Amino acid sequence: MSAPARALRLLGEVAYRDEADALLTSPGDAALVVRGRQRSLIVACPDGCGEMLVVNLDARAGKAWRIDQRGEGVTLVPSVWRDGGCDSHFIVWRGFILWCDRFVGENVEPPYDSRLEDFVLQALRRDEPRAAITIAEVIDELVWDVDRAARRLVGRGLAGVSREDGAWLFYRAA
Repeated sequence: MSAPARALRLLGEVAYRDEADALLTSPGDAALVVRGRQRSLIVACPDGCGEMLVVNLDARAGKAWRIDQRGEGVTLVPSVWRDGGCDSHFIVWRGFILWCDRFVGENVEPPYDSRLEDFVLQALRRDEPRAAITIAEVIDELVWDVDRAARRLVGRGLAGVSREDGAWLFYRAA
């Protein structure tokens, strides 16, 4: 077992999974499977267990993650939570891997631009709590960036947060 990865390295695009497996040598290495559209992201498990993860990106094939390649690196939504094998749980955010269960104290988040808080605040409503993913769609930003900005607004007393059906919802403070 090797040390856990702190970054996801996208090594390229391939047409089939076996081509991806051949490229991935270190934890956090990844390849995008594209055949007409993005099908999946193959990742050498970032915790170093040696397994290959298949992250479905095609909603036609069942539960699918969203991938965003804007900016410095790959972002996946939602988090990746393995319910077998090494049981790792992590977020891929602008190429950074943030651990949700283990190795948490060593997490390093992507750089922060506080100007995003103004856009998030404008998208918040007093009477209509919104999930970070909804706000992100409205202002065309990355979900994890919006979530961080919204939580900072909560900390400053400009926004509130509630939980409904397992989801965190943000709203403009009175």
